This record gives sequence, structure tokens and C-alpha cells, in this order.
Amino acid sequence: MVRPMSDAYRLVQAAISDLPNVTTRKMFGAEAFFHGRRMFAFLREDLVVLKLPESQREELLEAKTARPFLVNENAGFGRWIEVPGSGSGSDAERAVTLVQSAYNAAKRPDRDGPRRRRRRRTAKTAV
Repeated sequence: MVRPMSDAYRLVQAAISDLPNVTTRKMFGAEAFFHGRRMFAFLREDLVVLKLPESQREELLEAKTARPFLVNENAGFGRWIEVPGSGSGSDAERAVTLVQSAYNAAKRPDRDGPRRRRRRRTAKTAV
């Protein structure tokens, strides 16, 4: 059974959708948001999952206002964190502010898109 979305969830979703050059795709069974090829947020049930700059991520984890995002019980998902997105109005407002920060980090031109693995070259043998 699908749970109805809360007003706070809709507020976060609308704030993300209003950002320029944002595309949406389904990933992880949730709505994922991208700037170019970089995913910066996704909404999962009552949570907003974000990739933030490391200093901001550490600050939120130390303050216990966010948790590391885990893909299962023990496996972290890189530098991603999760914050409540549909609790009180203040949770939603804070989530919107953090979404803006994650979006700004995704816009930085320090590298283009996800890192790609290098293929190993195999040595050709002469016949």
C-alpha cells in the first residue's frame, strides 16, 4: 500500500523541482534529482538523502541532525547522508536549505559527472 505524501514532503519535492537544470529519474525505488549527470539528492519515504560537501556533512553528523545513508544495515553509500524531510515544518525547511547546498555542490565544475573506472590495458603478444 502506498502511503500518501505529507505536506512537508511535497514542499521539499517542489523546492527541488524549482531548481534550474534539474532532471528527475527513478533510482533505488525513489525519485532521484540530478544536475547534469550528477545526482545530488533523492527522496525516500520520509527522508531526504543528500550528497553534501564534506565539511557540512561532518557538521551535521556531529550535531546528530543527520545520519549516514546506508544501503543496507552496514554498508554506507559514500558521503551521502539522510535527513528527515517530512516531520515538522522546521524539518522540511532545514531539508530545503540542505537541498540547495547539495545542488550548489553538484553545480561546481571541479569534475564532470561521476568518476569512471579506468580500463586495464592488456598486453598484446606478438605472434
